[in-house]
Amino acid sequence: MHSGTLEKRPGLEKRSGEATRQRILDAALARFARASYDEVTLRDIAGDVGVDVALVHRSFGSKEQLFAAAFTAAIQVDRLLAHENDELSAVFANDIFERDSSRGSTRADALQIFIRSLSSPLTRDILHAYASRDFIASVAAKIDGPARQQRAALFAACLIGVSILRDVLHLEPLGDASRKKSQPLIEKILGVCLDEACEAVPSTARLASVKAKIGKPRGLPASDAADGSDARPARRRRSSTPS
Repeated sequence: MHSGTLEKRPGLEKRSGEATRQRILDAALARFARASYDEVTLRDIAGDVGVDVALVHRSFGSKEQLFAAAFTAAIQVDRLLAHENDELSAVFANDIFERDSSRGSTRADALQIFIRSLSSPLTRDILHAYASRDFIASVAAKIDGPARQQRAALFAACLIGVSILRDVLHLEPLGDASRKKSQPLIEKILGVCLDEACEAVPSTARLASVKAKIGKPRGLPASDAADGSDARPARRRRSSTPS
């Protein structure tokens, strides 16, 4: 009986450790969503969980590593990226409306972390690494055709833009009430980013036509628009010698 209790103890300790690690992660997510990276300390997070700050260090390492882990956990895109490439636009467009974006939800926290972190060079580097290495590279690896990195980056840009306008600024055309109209449009835009058959070759003739319509800025001589030089004649200097 006694030996059986001892045999179970390692498993119980492991589950307890995993539960504590998750509580630390949840506390970090909530803190980083409410305040900037520089304002949050590991001691604050440890206090929220009721553990020693040394345990936070042992569980996640540095503050930067904990931030990266919290942001990755909040984004939750691995399950979406597991779909086939021809399903990505549909599942991501659907996810925009399906995931809880109310205040305090994981999705809302992820967006708040993203926005609050843009002012810090350190966290910008972390977000850049996640976006380029984890998300954009993963999407690019699933699609075919030319300019895969560019198309995957545009896919990410569209997702971020729509999410901020919908879940942070709460624009009505992107709200739940407009889902029937908005979701198919969002899916189409995302699909264009990923469609290898969609050529993105600029039309020289069209570009020349647009430039001709725009013309030179008002008030500038024709030569200014061409080479930027000032073709105005120099003013004659009045003579100070009395006549």
